[in-house]
Amino acid sequence: MAASGSYDKHASHRDVAAEIQRLAAQAHLGWGKEARKLSWFGVKDGMAVLEVGSGPGFITKQLLDLLPSSSLTCLEIDPALLKQAQEYLSDTDSQRVRYVEASVMDTRLEDNQFDLVYARFLFQHLPDPLGAAKQLWRVLKPGGKLVIMDIDDELFGIFQPPIPELSGVIAKFGQAQAARGGNRHIGRSLWRILAAAGFHNMEIEFLASHSDSIGVEPFLEQLDPDRLVALVNMGIMSAQELEQFRHAQTTFLASPEPYTLWLSMMVCGEKP
Repeated sequence: MAASGSYDKHASHRDVAAEIQRLAAQAHLGWGKEARKLSWFGVKDGMAVLEVGSGPGFITKQLLDLLPSSSLTCLEIDPALLKQAQEYLSDTDSQRVRYVEASVMDTRLEDNQFDLVYARFLFQHLPDPLGAAKQLWRVLKPGGKLVIMDIDDELFGIFQPPIPELSGVIAKFGQAQAARGGNRHIGRSLWRILAAAGFHNMEIEFLASHSDSIGVEPFLEQLDPDRLVALVNMGIMSAQELEQFRHAQTTFLASPEPYTLWLSMMVCGEKP
């Protein structure tokens, strides 16, 4: 998921190993529904696929399983994450996967070569999302599709019992990301960004994942209080606020039937 922008694996958790574990959990949250949405958008086996911000390869593996005859190109700016993906995918058919170390803003890929570009939780980190969409439009074949999955914190999710401290935490996450050039409210802008980049026949869908289906732990891993230490170091959050949130999360987990539902957005556009 790394790209020139607000994502920093060193600042996203207590250490890189914990961040990789978080990304693994994130990759499996609701994948079955995600795969069905991709199919509904017209994604088919045999397509030439570019995954931008491919990170450590967890989604790549699931795309390879979903599309057993497709070739995949993994584009990732972080060489350490790209190496980890190569190790993670070492048992897969090497003929089907190509690894490219580059930024989404300068892919160095040829025009008109992909049927599908998939950008998952990438656009929220980009200072110039329109420029990125135009770059991806360039590498798509005519009729090819760009699918973006991302967030909008206004639609973050539901917690029962409520965690009153959560809204402040999410706001501070957004403040820190904005300071690095990102935007945790990117979801509401994706349709217009794709339209401005030249895409048409656009569609938007929402993907809901909830704890009654897969348990609450994978969700709370995304909100591990240790991820907030960076906000304390930046002066955006106080140590007291961190401890209050840590206590609130413990209280939530100790409740008789903790429940959470999270929403993500998936937007698809087609190159004429």
